[in-house]
Amino acid sequence: MITLGLDIGTNSVGWALIDEKNNEILRTGVRVFPEGVDRDTKGAEKSKNETRRLARGSRRNRARMKYRRDKLVRMLKRNGLLPASDIEFSELLREDPYKLRAKAIQEKISLHQIGRVLFHINQRRGFKSNRKSGDEKQGKVIKNANELQDEIDKSGLKTLGAYFASLDTSKKRIRDNYTLRSMYEHEFEEIWKFQSRFYPEILTDRLKTKVKDETIFYQRPLKPCDDLIKDCELEEDEKVCQRADWFARRFRILQDVNNLKIHNPEGTIKELSQDQRDTITQILLSKEKATFESIRKKLGLIDSQKFNTEEGSSNRKNPHLKGDVFQAKLKNINKKIFAGLDEEAKIDINNILIDQTIDDEEFISEICENYNYSRDEAIKISKIPLPNGYTNHSKKAILKLLPYMEKGFLTSDAVKEVYGRWPSEQKTEILDRLPLPPDFRNPIVNQGINEVRKVVNAVISAYGKPDKIAVEMARDVKGSKAERDEIRKKNWENEQKNEEARKILVEEFGFSRPAREDIIKYKLWIECRKTCPYTGKPVPQHLLFSPQSGVQIEHIIPYSRCLDDSYMNKTLCYADENRRKGEKTPYEYYSSKPEQYEEIRQRIAPLPFPKRSKFNQKEVKLDNFIERQINDTRYISRAVTSYLKQLGCTVIGTKGKITSDLRRAWGLNSILNTIGSTKNRDDHRHHAVDAAVTALTNQQHLRDLAYTKKRTEDLAMTEPWKGFRQELKESINSINVSHRVRRKVSGRLHEDTAYGPTGITNENGDEYYVYRKPLESLTLPMVHKVVDPTVREILLERLRENGIHTEGKTKSIPKKVWEEPVYMKSRKDARVPIKKVRIRTVYNNVAKIKDEEGKPYKAVTLGSNHHIEIFEFTDKKGNTKREGKVVSLFEAARRNKEGRPIVCRDYGDGKKFICSLAKNEMFMMKMDDGSFKLHRVQVVSLIVNQQVIILRPATFAGAGKSSDSPPIVQRKNANTLKGYKVTVDPLGNINPAND
Repeated sequence: MITLGLDIGTNSVGWALIDEKNNEILRTGVRVFPEGVDRDTKGAEKSKNETRRLARGSRRNRARMKYRRDKLVRMLKRNGLLPASDIEFSELLREDPYKLRAKAIQEKISLHQIGRVLFHINQRRGFKSNRKSGDEKQGKVIKNANELQDEIDKSGLKTLGAYFASLDTSKKRIRDNYTLRSMYEHEFEEIWKFQSRFYPEILTDRLKTKVKDETIFYQRPLKPCDDLIKDCELEEDEKVCQRADWFARRFRILQDVNNLKIHNPEGTIKELSQDQRDTITQILLSKEKATFESIRKKLGLIDSQKFNTEEGSSNRKNPHLKGDVFQAKLKNINKKIFAGLDEEAKIDINNILIDQTIDDEEFISEICENYNYSRDEAIKISKIPLPNGYTNHSKKAILKLLPYMEKGFLTSDAVKEVYGRWPSEQKTEILDRLPLPPDFRNPIVNQGINEVRKVVNAVISAYGKPDKIAVEMARDVKGSKAERDEIRKKNWENEQKNEEARKILVEEFGFSRPAREDIIKYKLWIECRKTCPYTGKPVPQHLLFSPQSGVQIEHIIPYSRCLDDSYMNKTLCYADENRRKGEKTPYEYYSSKPEQYEEIRQRIAPLPFPKRSKFNQKEVKLDNFIERQINDTRYISRAVTSYLKQLGCTVIGTKGKITSDLRRAWGLNSILNTIGSTKNRDDHRHHAVDAAVTALTNQQHLRDLAYTKKRTEDLAMTEPWKGFRQELKESINSINVSHRVRRKVSGRLHEDTAYGPTGITNENGDEYYVYRKPLESLTLPMVHKVVDPTVREILLERLRENGIHTEGKTKSIPKKVWEEPVYMKSRKDARVPIKKVRIRTVYNNVAKIKDEEGKPYKAVTLGSNHHIEIFEFTDKKGNTKREGKVVSLFEAARRNKEGRPIVCRDYGDGKKFICSLAKNEMFMMKMDDGSFKLHRVQVVSLIVNQQVIILRPATFAGAGKSSDSPPIVQRKNANTLKGYKVTVDPLGNINPAND
C-alpha cells in the first residue's frame, strides 16, 4: 500500500511517499511558500491586503469628495449661487463661513453668500453613524457629538454653525469637536427654509433635492457581498446564516446547552435532563449572559458540582454562557411594550435591525409607527449590539435542525437525523487530479491547500495515485483567526511564566541554565502549593531538586495507557508513592481507600479543571485515545480531508500531538540535529521527517509506543522496519527544498511620504526635496533641517527649555517635549499653533511623479526591489566581468505599463545577459571548494549605489540576522556571485532556468 504523508504548516508542506507493503521510502520533499497573512512587530496577524485596501479606500474617499465638491460648484454656479469668475470665487472663500452660517438663519444674505455656506457645509458634513458597527471609535465620536449637542442646546443657539461662530477660537479650536451628519442636515434645513423666503424663484424644492439629497448628503449604497458569503454544507444553493439572525442565536444557545454535562465531586459525569436543559435555555433567551453559579442555583445543584465547559471557559474570571443580547436589551428599553410583543413581532424587529438596506431614520420610523416605541427608545433599539459574522449553516438548515436541538440532540446527531450523514461523508466523483480548491474563508488554509494541490498532483504525475493520504495540520492552520490569536496569546503567556520560573531557578535555586524539565517541575511545585497531592506531605524548597528526596514529575493517567505527555497530565509525587501507584489511575488505586481519596480530592481542588478531572477519571481506554489521534474532526481538517477524497483514496486527518513522541521514539530527531536530541526547526527538511511519521502513524505503532512506556520494563521501540531510520536519513539528505517564487509585479511601489522637488541642488549636484512631518515624529537632525528659519528657532528654543543640547549627538526627542502646544510668534492676540513642519533634505533613490504636462510635481522614495539583472562584459584590460542593475518594483511596474519586458536582456553591444534574480529564486552557487550548493535568493538591495545579493541555503529555515555569517548566509554582488540559476519544481527536481 502506497501512503502519502502530508505535514501542512502555515508556510510549508512536508511530504513523504512510503510503500508500506514493501517497506520502502519512495521519496520525500518540502515545499515552502509565503504565509497567507502578514505579521506585525508583535507577531499578530494582519491581512496581506489590509494596507493596500486602506490606501485604496482613502483614495476612493478623496476622489468621491472631490467629485461631490466639483458637482456642487457647477450646480451652484448654474443657479447663480456662486460667481462664475475664479477670482471672485477665491475672494468669496475668504469670508468667514461660520459667521455667514450664523447670519443665514437670522437675516437675508446674498445668493453668493448662500453658495459659500453650502460649499462649507459640503466640505465637512459630519459623521454618519452606522448602527451595525460595534466600532469603539464610533462610540467615542457619538458620545463627544452628543456632549456638543448639549452645549448647543444650553447656549440657546439653533444650529451648529451659529454655535461655532460664537466660540473664542483662541481658547478652543472648532476642529477639535466631533460632529454628526444629522447636525448639518438640521442646519441645512434651517438655512434653506429661512433664505427661501427671500429667493423663492431660485431656492426651489427641486433644487433643494438636487443640492441636499443628490449632492451634499448623498450616501453611496453599500455594495452587496453575497459572493463572499460561504455556501452551506447541508443545503445546496444556500448561503450560511448571519449570527445576528433570530433563529441562528437560538440555535447557538441550544448548542451550548446540549453540550453541557454535570461533573459530580466523586468523579461521575451526569447528563442533563430535558427539564434542566429547558430551564437553562429559557434563562439564556432572556438574559445577555448567565453565570454557571446562577445556573447551578436555578437547578438546585451544590457548589462542588461543576459543568464540563465551566472551567474551560474563555471567560476564566467570570465563567458564563452567552445569552440572547437582543431580547435582554429590548426588554430593558421598555418592559411594558416588550411584554405585549409576540414572537413574530420580536423576529420582525430583529430582521429590520439586521437589514443593511434600511438607514437609521427609516429604521426609527418603522419601529415608532409599528410598535409604539418613542423616538429615543427606537434609537436605543438601533444600537443593540448583535453578534457579527456568519454561522456554519444556512437558515434553511437551521430551521430543519432546531426541532431536534430542542429535544437535546447534539449538532452532529441532529444533522444525521435530518440529512443522514455529514456532507463530507457523501460520495463524490472520483478525479484523476486535484481540481482548484474551494475558498475556505481562511487565508492561511487557502494558501497552504493550493500548495498541497501542486505537490499532490506532481506526486500523482510521477508515481501515480497513492492508496492512502495521511494529513497532519499545524494548530495555526486549523483554527479561525480568533483561535489562532488565542493560541498566540497563550503561547506568549506561557513564555512569560517560563521566563519568570527560569529567573527564579537561577536566583533562588542556584541553577546556571535550567532545563525544560526543571522549569516544569518548579511550575508544578507552585501549582501543587508545595505539597504532594497524593500523600499530603510538604515538598520543601531544598528537597525539590535534591536527588535524595525522590520528588518526581508523574503522569496522573499513566503515559503508557493514554500517550498523553501534556502539562495537564502531570503533577508532583514522592517516588515511593509513585512506585506504589504504578500503572494505575488515581481512581483505580485510591478509590478503595475512601478517606485518603477524599483527602486527595480536597488537595487538588485549586488545580485547573482538565487536570483535576484526570484524578477522578474512572475509565481509560488506550484504543479510544488512539482513535482520536488518527481522526481529526475539526472543521478545517474535515474540509481538507473531504477535498483530498476527490482522488478516491483513503484520507485520514491525524492530530499532531503524538507525532513528536513517535519521532523521538524512532530516533529521528538526530537526522537533522547531530548535537542534540531535539527537533531542528532551523532546517526546512524537518517537515518531511514529520510527514514520514504522519504516513506511518497507525493504531499498531501507537500501541507499540504505549507498550514501550511500561514502567516495569526497559524497552526501546523498534523501527517500522529494519534500516528505516538510515533509509529516511538518506532520503531527507537528498531533498532539494522547493521555494515558491513570486515574480508578480504588485504591491507597494513606493513609500508613503511624498517629497516636493525644490529645483535647488547642493554642491554635489544632488537635489533638495521638502516634506512635512508632525512634531511628535521629529528627530534632532530633522529640526536643524526645518525650512522656515523662524519656526526652526522656535523649535530649538523649546528643546533648550527642556534641557536638550541642540548641537549634541542624541537623535531622539522625548515626546513629552511637545505635550505643551508650540505657537508661532505673533504681534496679534491670536496664537497660531505649530503642528507640522516642512523639512528640506537630499534624496538620491527617488522617482519623480509628473503631471499631465510632464512636469514633476512630487517625488517618492522607492519601495522594495523586484529583481536584479546580471550581464557580462569584457573590460579594457580584457578581463571578463559581471555587473548588475537592481530594478525596483516601481521601475518594473513602469516597464509593464509601457508594454516593455519586465526583465531587460539587451544592454547593448559587448554585454551578454546572464540571468535575473528575484526573491526566492534558486541559484546553484559554486563554493570555495569547487562544489555546488543550492541557495535561495533572500533579498536584492541597493545600499549607497552598492548592489548586494543575499542568499541562504535552500534548507535554512531560521530567523535570519544581520550578524549571520557563512555558511548560513552568503553576501555577494554580480561580479562575486559564481554559479548558475536553476528552478526547483514542487517535487524538488532541479532544472536549468534558461534565462
